[in-house]
Amino acid sequence: MFLAPFVATPTPVVRQMLILADLKPGEILYDLGSGDGRAVIMAAKDFGAKSVGVELRDDLAKRALNSIQKLDLKEQPVFC
Repeated sequence: MFLAPFVATPTPVVRQMLILADLKPGEILYDLGSGDGRAVIMAAKDFGAKSVGVELRDDLAKRALNSIQKLDLKEQPVFC
């Protein structure tokens, strides 16, 4: 049981957040409460950053790990 439902941040908003953060290749992004991993994945795939996602919900962490595997990014993002 969780106190709040998962509501994904829209992809364009994630992209804008990473642009505003001025994320550069080789930098590390930490995403606490990373949900389905969309920020972690985008940081690695589109910005060349290393990224760490921390998610308590097992179902969301598994969804993120599946996406990472499908995109063959397993060497880029690290998910806890």
